[in-house]
This record gives sequence, C-alpha cells and structure tokens, in this order.
Amino acid sequence: MLTLLSGRVHRVLTGVWICRQQRASLADGPSQRPHETVEESLLKMDPFEGSLLEWYLDSGMWQGKAGACGFQDERLPLRLVSGSESNVVGLPLERVRAMLDDLDQRPI
Repeated sequence: MLTLLSGRVHRVLTGVWICRQQRASLADGPSQRPHETVEESLLKMDPFEGSLLEWYLDSGMWQGKAGACGFQDERLPLRLVSGSESNVVGLPLERVRAMLDDLDQRPI
C-alpha cells in the first residue's frame, strides 16, 4: 500500500450527514431533510522507500490505519495539497461547524 502511494497524490473523502430532530418526536425519526456533504482533501506522498520505509514499517505506526499511514505520523513524507487537515485525520471540523451553523439558521 505504501509503495503504491509513494510519489503520488491521493484523495481522502469523508461523508458527513447531520439531521435535526424535533424534541417532541424523536421516535418518529428526522423532522427535516438531512444536511449532507462529502469533504475532499488531497495529499501528496513524496517518494517513500529505503531506510525510511523500513523504519516506518518497523515502528508499527501503520497498523490499523486507512492507507497504512497516518497524516500525523512523524517523519512520514506526506503533505496536504488541498482541503482540511481535520478531514484527513477523521472528521472535517470546519465543514461540520458550517453545517451546524446552517442548521441553526433553519426553522424547525
């Protein structure tokens, strides 16, 4: 996986779905149309090979991670080209905040 990403740009996509419910009818399901989006971030992995790749594999930091790497992992030759750092590590906080603000403006 890491050698496939090495030297390439790749996309991280996160789907977000938020729905507001009326307090009186929580059991009845959503009271409005859900607010949904897909956030995209682009990452570039510089060439990742030789002793650096061996060190990373030996470190075990790759285990349990999508793409066998973590954006926040030390010494990883991975950089954000566009989009949100918080999207890359799990949840696009800026987008979620904007969606929640938008829901606050909508009538119930």
